[in-house]
Amino acid sequence: MRTRPEGSPIMHQTWQNLLFLHWPIDPALLRPLIPERLEIDTYDGKAWIGVTPFAMTDVHLTSLPPIPGLDSLLELNVRTYVHHDGKPGVWFFSLDASKLIPAMAARILFMLPYYKADMQFTQQESEMHFSSRRVIGREARFDARWRTGIQLRDPDIDSLAFFLVERYCLFAGSDESLAITRIYHHPWILDEVLGLEQQSTMIAALDLPEPSDAPLAHFSRSLSVDIWEPLSLA
Repeated sequence: MRTRPEGSPIMHQTWQNLLFLHWPIDPALLRPLIPERLEIDTYDGKAWIGVTPFAMTDVHLTSLPPIPGLDSLLELNVRTYVHHDGKPGVWFFSLDASKLIPAMAARILFMLPYYKADMQFTQQESEMHFSSRRVIGREARFDARWRTGIQLRDPDIDSLAFFLVERYCLFAGSDESLAITRIYHHPWILDEVLGLEQQSTMIAALDLPEPSDAPLAHFSRSLSVDIWEPLSLA
């Protein structure tokens, strides 16, 4: 799954200033929210739910040049990890975006649950601040401040960090119309996260308990990503 797929990608994006926040969660709580055809992926018997804010730049279909005003946006997704016939991937519970047109296009093209949100990202010296308030759909808010520390060594293949970030496909749809979308990028380069302060109702908006303990946090500065056309899973 980490090798480049055959054929040509249909979309390119660059992901920047990406903050991974993860909490362990009982797989039974997630089961009603995920198609039965997908198996919930676990690490040491625990499922994981993540909240991931970041910026997208250079967003465009590979057949077209970037469109000014639509080629960059902020995003915040809530996700967990699944697999289908041995293929590990990501399941998105929600994806909030700062611009409506790209969000609606992604809903149609990739069958992903995008929502419009008011978002801001700022950086002053080493401190970063990301905030989001959903304006369409069920109310959900997020606010985080953090600094980055040293670059971490590449995670071992059997480590929790590898399990959480090294995913090269996403699943979307329902049991009746499930699809897989392949992506390709170089392995993640992760930094440590320092001084994290965060408040969120993103998980509670799914009628799941909002975690009260500190998350496992990682940061990545920039990653160039190619995305392939969704394929139906018969």
